[in-house]
Order: sequence, then structure tokens, then C-alpha cells
Amino acid sequence: MAKKAPKSDISQTKKTTFQNAIRGKFCLRHSAKKYLQKAWQKLSDFSWHKTADYGRRIWHKIGHLTQFISDTWKSLLYCSLTFLVVYYLLGSKISEKIDTSRVYTIPKDVSEISQTADCAAFLIRREVDDKMWTANLPFIFPAAILDNMPNFQIGIISAARDVNATLKQIQNISETQREDLQKAHKLLSYSPYVWLQSKQDGFGLAPSANTQYRKAAKSLHKFNLRQKFVPSSADLPKILAVLSRKLKKNIAKSESYWREHVGDWFDCKADDVFYYNRGYAFALWQMCKALGNDYKKAILVANAYEDWTYLLSSLQQAAEFSPFYVRNGNPQSLTAPNHLLAQNYFLARALSALEKICNLTEDTADAD
Repeated sequence: MAKKAPKSDISQTKKTTFQNAIRGKFCLRHSAKKYLQKAWQKLSDFSWHKTADYGRRIWHKIGHLTQFISDTWKSLLYCSLTFLVVYYLLGSKISEKIDTSRVYTIPKDVSEISQTADCAAFLIRREVDDKMWTANLPFIFPAAILDNMPNFQIGIISAARDVNATLKQIQNISETQREDLQKAHKLLSYSPYVWLQSKQDGFGLAPSANTQYRKAAKSLHKFNLRQKFVPSSADLPKILAVLSRKLKKNIAKSESYWREHVGDWFDCKADDVFYYNRGYAFALWQMCKALGNDYKKAILVANAYEDWTYLLSSLQQAAEFSPFYVRNGNPQSLTAPNHLLAQNYFLARALSALEKICNLTEDTADAD
């Protein structure tokens, strides 16, 4: 058995432990007091005015930084707005080319092709290859803000489509040539506003209008290469009858518009109608020149040469009529002109000539 420690030793141990605890508390209290004294001394020696000055300097720098950021954003905003204005206004002005001076030249030598079909192909290439097709351009192009040129180009393509439809009235063509004309008509009926996406396909990818019209020009070129073109006097009145109906329809649309919106203060569509008909008249003027070359003999036999000249002159005046600003004013006004009404006057002259020539050539064809 282990021996028990004497009571005197236990008492001594407890006494020693107690003394050490008292001594530890004293040392801790002394250290804390000493630390607080040093801290108070540092606080007493701290220069508060230097701290305030340092804070003011930091705040001043923050203010400078804020002003710099504000000025930079304003500068960026002003520069961006200036760039957009210059980009769109100057770019659209450079892109806009409503041209009635570059016309179809009829070859001097006797050709074995249809000059009418060749002229239609020329006009299509003129708008989609030699120029920029503007009707389908997205906003990233400066020409996207153009309004008059797209309608002028659409009018040209519409006239080419209508004349292409009349060529199917020709008797002495093969079935393959009729298929070429049918294909060209379908391609020319394609929406002029498609760039890469089509609403009809749920905004899916689709060929652009430029591509389709370019293919139509190739189909018309193939039509001329198939076989020799042999015009018949019986073809001309049929062709002119179709053109008369198409032109009458355009005149009626224009007249309906100016009657409904005559004198409107804010009329943003009158120029659309005007430039569409101007493009249509220009294309019809060119293709009627080619048509007259194809059926020169039938026109002379019908004694309709003067009427044909009158037709070309009226279409030329409608195509070259170019006011600075299109107005749809009241016809009785002394200050506001009505350009749609003036344009319709030239188109109505052309329509009258078309109908007269159609009757003359039809009588001659019946006599034959």
C-alpha cells in the first residue's frame, strides 16, 4: 500500500498554489495596466489634425476621380453621337444613287435575241451588281436609313417582273424558254426586304433578295441563248395589253393615295409612292425602247411610230421628274404642289399611248 502524504506537506502545497495564483493575477493586472497606459500615451501623442488633413486629401482625390469618370463618359457619349450622325448621314448620302442617266444601249447590229429580255436583265444587274441593293439592308449599314432609293429600286424590279410576264405571250418560243421565263418571274416576285432572314420561315435563314434577282437575270440570259428570237406581229398587242393593265393599276394606286392623304401635315408615305412609280416608269421606258426595237416592223406597219415616240417621251418625263422634296399638297393650293398628281399626268399620257398602239397593232394583226 502506498503511504499517505503527511498533512503538513499538503497544506504547504495548497499554500504555494494559492500564492502563485495571487502572483499571476497581480502580474496580469500589472501588464494590462501597463498596456493601457501605453495606449493612452499614443492616443495623447496622436496628431488629429494630420489625420483630418489626410482624409481631406483622400476625399479630394476621390472627387477628382469622379469628375474624370464623368467627363470621360460625356466625351465618349458626344463622340459616339457625332460618329453615328456622320456615319449615317454621310454614308447614306454617298450610297444613294437614284440614277436615270445610265440607260440600256440597243446594239447597232441586227441581233438574234430579244432586246426586251436583255434589257430586263440589264436593269436587274444594274441595281443588284452595279449598285447596292438598299431595300434589305440592316441597321449596321448607313444606307439602311434611306427611303427614296429603296422604293426606286423596287419599282424597277416590279417593272422587270411585269415585262417578264408579258414575254410569255410570245408565240415562237420553246417550252424550255417558257420555263426560263417562269423561273425568272418567280425569282423577281421574291420579297425585296429579305437579307439573311425571312419572316415567312419563322426568321430562319433565307437567300437574300440580291441573290434571287441575280438568278432571275441569269434565267433571262438563258432565255435568249436557247434559240433565235423570231418576233410575230400578233405578239405585240398582247404584250401591250398586259403592260397597260399593270400601268393603269399603278396610276390608280397613286391617285387613291393622294386623294386620301391630300394636304396632310405629316405625310411620310407620299415620297414612297412617288419614287416607286418613278423607278417603274424608268424601267418601263427602257424596256419599251427595247420592245420597239424587237417589234419595229409591226409598229411601222400599224402606222404607230409617232404614238410610240409619244409613249417613250411620256415615260421619260415621268422617270426624270425629280422634285427636291415630294409634296402631296392640295391641287388648289398656291404654295403647296402635288407631285403625285403631276407624275400621274405623265403616266396617264403613257397609258393613253399604250392603249392606242395596242388597238392599232391589234387591227393590223387581225388584218394579217
